[in-house]
Amino acid sequence: MQQISASPSRDASRRDVEAKVIWHAGACEALVARFEANPAHGLTEAEAEARLAKYGPNELPAPEPPNPWKRFFAQFANPIVLTLLVAAVVATVNGASTHGGASFLARFGDAIAIGLIVVLNAVLGFYQERKAEQALEALKNMQTPTARVRRGDQVKIIAASTLVPGDILEIEAGDAVPADARLLQTIDLATQEAALTGESLPIAKDARAQLPDDAPIGDRTTMLFTGTSIVRGKGRAVVVATGKETELGKLSVLMSQQEQQKTPLEQRLDHFGSRVLWACLAISAVMFAWGMVRGEDTWHVLLLEAVSLAVAAIPEGLPAITTITLALGMQRMAKRGAIIRKLAAVETLGSATVICSDKTGTLTQNEMTVREIFAGTLSYSVTGTGYDPKGDILDLGKNVVDVAANAALGDLLATIALANTAELEPKDGGWRVIGDPTEGALLTLAAKGGVPKESVVPSHQIVKEIPFDSDRKRMTVVTLDKNGREVAHTKGSADVLIPRCVAHQTVNGVEELTDEIRHSILAEAERMSGASLRVLAVARRDLSTPVSRDGSASNGYDLEIEERLTFVGLVGMIDPPRIGVKEAVKACHEAGVRAVMITGDHKLTAVAIAKELGLWDEGAIALTGAELEKLTDEALERRIDSVRVFARVTAEQKLRIVKAFKTRGHIVAMTGDGVNDAPALREAHIGIAMGKQGTDVAREAADMVLADDNFATIVDAVREGRAIWRNIQKFIFFLLSSNAGLLVTVFVASVMPSLPGLRPIMILWINLVTNGLPALALGIDPPDPTQMREPPRKSTSGLLGTRDYLGIAAVGVLMGGLAVACYYWPWGEPGVRQVDYGRAVAFSLLALSPLFHALNCRSSTESMFALRPILPATLLLSVVVSAGIHLVAVLVPSLREVFKTYALSGIEWVVLVTLSASIVPMVEGLKLLQRIGVVGKNLGPMSRRA
Repeated sequence: MQQISASPSRDASRRDVEAKVIWHAGACEALVARFEANPAHGLTEAEAEARLAKYGPNELPAPEPPNPWKRFFAQFANPIVLTLLVAAVVATVNGASTHGGASFLARFGDAIAIGLIVVLNAVLGFYQERKAEQALEALKNMQTPTARVRRGDQVKIIAASTLVPGDILEIEAGDAVPADARLLQTIDLATQEAALTGESLPIAKDARAQLPDDAPIGDRTTMLFTGTSIVRGKGRAVVVATGKETELGKLSVLMSQQEQQKTPLEQRLDHFGSRVLWACLAISAVMFAWGMVRGEDTWHVLLLEAVSLAVAAIPEGLPAITTITLALGMQRMAKRGAIIRKLAAVETLGSATVICSDKTGTLTQNEMTVREIFAGTLSYSVTGTGYDPKGDILDLGKNVVDVAANAALGDLLATIALANTAELEPKDGGWRVIGDPTEGALLTLAAKGGVPKESVVPSHQIVKEIPFDSDRKRMTVVTLDKNGREVAHTKGSADVLIPRCVAHQTVNGVEELTDEIRHSILAEAERMSGASLRVLAVARRDLSTPVSRDGSASNGYDLEIEERLTFVGLVGMIDPPRIGVKEAVKACHEAGVRAVMITGDHKLTAVAIAKELGLWDEGAIALTGAELEKLTDEALERRIDSVRVFARVTAEQKLRIVKAFKTRGHIVAMTGDGVNDAPALREAHIGIAMGKQGTDVAREAADMVLADDNFATIVDAVREGRAIWRNIQKFIFFLLSSNAGLLVTVFVASVMPSLPGLRPIMILWINLVTNGLPALALGIDPPDPTQMREPPRKSTSGLLGTRDYLGIAAVGVLMGGLAVACYYWPWGEPGVRQVDYGRAVAFSLLALSPLFHALNCRSSTESMFALRPILPATLLLSVVVSAGIHLVAVLVPSLREVFKTYALSGIEWVVLVTLSASIVPMVEGLKLLQRIGVVGKNLGPMSRRA
């Protein structure tokens, strides 16, 4: 093999060669020679400095922090907002061309009002996203701060950032791995790699293992990887990759290549805004041309009419009210444990059709737990989950067993407590395992049975330990009890340990182990394994029998410690499902949302958990990463709707799975907690990371973080998302139908020269001040309890449907017709033209009639009198407050010049309110015609079952 050259001129060729090296396979001696490393002495300080200059620091590139100015100006990148900006410019030009005695506010009031609305919306959006954004240096936080290396014949603790390829690492239990490294020596070494591979069980490492070149990351037992940790044993390794060249670094590069995806709501709002923009431009251009044809040479008047028409057609309050509605939804979800990092993501889960969920730590607890015990020829199911060691009785399913009165169980618990290298320590009101999670599960079982490790260790002096070995598949601890007896406590693989047993512990004492009983024990172990439990056999042996001069025991026992054992029992364990997840999966199924498990764990284990959670249904299939690799993208897309479990998959494959679902037209939510989940989290329509057990990298890539790590919280988020979508439809329908009335009025006034048109400031007052609060109240309308029994809306469905647009047109004609009639009503006051007075009344009618119309908009099909409550307190309050605000523009003398209003008499107020309220029976009549079939049904998405 070619050795590393220190010549800078050969850097490029060296990198090309190294890129093709397979670190995990082949002889480690050749790898050591390649890096010019010295396992006994390590690198010299001079060599380390030279390599640090060549390779760079052992750090991942930090994500570029978002520019606050860029984020602020991004709030203006909205078709509706851009249209308003154009309108503000035109209004400014028009105001500047106006002469005479008009005040500054009268000349530039329109432009100021439009500008304030645009800025207010931008500030709201910026503030909410800034507030939600967690400034996490995620990739840096995954780096271990220190490392133990051999440098210049000494073992030193150095900053992990100064590690270089060729450094010799000295590692032991409890260490975090600071760089990717090839193992040179291992002593009972095991690592926890769930954050990188999704594998929940510790991975036993073997420096001398013979591996194929194409072994997946989870099977590379000769390697250590950045971001993982040592749970057992000791070892020595040579660093082969640092910084962005590590597996974690490659994931960070992969994640940075994923473009930020727009949510479905953002896409629909952009599309909707574009349609509104083009419609406004077309109508304004036609009206301007019509004025020129009529021979009007006052271009600023024509511009004012065009601006008025555009302002009337645009729902100016839509961006701000959408932002506020999403922000309030964000706050409600935060109280339930779901932290939203991006406003539009609040709604996205409501449209999700597929939730791709990581298994370890998301669907399961990421805590190995004993589920079954076989002892004294009896099987028991262990209830309870998690590390909660307490009590002196053992809850075994339907039976509560007194361990002290059950010799078989008592010996089993004592043995697994003694033959154990882990520790339990209290933390945050609970317990955590120090060491191997499997060992921790056994300690927890012993503690729950009243035999905690601290209670048996003082009476048993450890005199010898034979550590676990991947070839022997067992470990033994020899203790000297208080009676002076030496006892061997052994646990290991059932198929290895049971053949070494000659007796077995029963409820009646120790009895001979016959072939028939041996076969029945092995069958029980096979049954547990078939249920995807990890099975360990437990045995012990009394070594204190007298020994004869010829070296044989007087009772015929030989001196081999792990031979002629007494079988004590079997223990079956698994990483159990989280509490409440099964119910959450069922709720997702009822809501038409498919849950799919994506895990780095083994296929049989994953399928067993899927069946237990209710993820598995008739016709379901499971695919492994190896099987997935053989499928083309087209073949995967054809089969993906039947897959419920993806097992032993890599980060790149998770990304491919998400893309395949998206190609099939699904709205994809992806949950995860590990580094390996981050690229897929970013690619999905909405990424959901775990807040407690999740890594910083996953949280940085996600749109939503579950603060309580509870999968069931996702169901609450789906419910909230659907309610928000429905409410957005309600207030958009309300705003557009109210704007349609304004548009009809402005259009009629434009084509009839005798009628003075509504001024832009009047229209903005109606759209934002009087209509804003009712629209916001509709945005927080209580959710429909039936919505979680409906299928997700189609990804191709728009914000509104055909029926909704017909309703908008009908309401617009009704409101606009009543407003135009106000111009001709015989009212007025001396010295004021009737049409000017009529415009003032029309202004008030167009401000008040939407307040009554808001009561209609809670449902586009059901009568407002059939809904409960008939008048929600929030909506009623918003109507009353908005009406009171409008009175200010009419009753305050100083504002009458700005809004061109006049004092109305009592009878005129009665007529005005009656006309405004008439919109309620009119719309109720249209709903009735639809319900009885006169008008077509189900033409749009706003029906209660949409």
